[in-house]
Amino acid sequence: AVHILWINLITDSLPALALGSDPKEDDIMKSKPRDPEESLFSHGGLRLTIFYGVLIAVLTLVAFLSIPIAEIARQSGIDEVNYRSILMTLEDADILMKAQTFAFTTLAVSELFHAIGMRNIRKSVLEFKFLDNKLMLIAFAVGVLLQVMVTEIPIMNTFFSTTRLGIFDWSFILGLSLMVLLAHEVIALSFYIRGKRRKKSKVN
Repeated sequence: AVHILWINLITDSLPALALGSDPKEDDIMKSKPRDPEESLFSHGGLRLTIFYGVLIAVLTLVAFLSIPIAEIARQSGIDEVNYRSILMTLEDADILMKAQTFAFTTLAVSELFHAIGMRNIRKSVLEFKFLDNKLMLIAFAVGVLLQVMVTEIPIMNTFFSTTRLGIFDWSFILGLSLMVLLAHEVIALSFYIRGKRRKKSKVN
């Protein structure tokens, strides 16, 4: 439970304020006005919410399962990886704690990356003017720093029931978490292609 509360603290406080203070887009007046009574989940909002929720959940589960699977592969070989062997491996308290730490950290960091992408779902991250919203950079940096403290400071390890992570562990977690921004790029590209098609059809 303390993990969930911590994630809410670092992902729903400063990042939310940063998104709220994001400057208006230069081309905002080119967009059609929205109906003030329409649902928050209109225009594909519900689909995107479900998609990102499932994606982050899958990434978190992959992070969790990677620990027992790696341990089984190391001891008995990859052919011995199955549901039962995973459960048996997780009976080891140290392995379970590391798996939980992986899942906990992946969930936190992936949500921080997700906040960056949510600045504009229709544009590539490469098009963002990051210096226009310094609060988002601060929110991301503070969030990651706090998560590092939870995993690397002994007293925090005890309080949060986490274990210290090495460079390879962090590289793996960051790689998984970045999948959220990769998904954002694919979605932004789809919006770009659809926009081009609409313009082309109007010309024709």
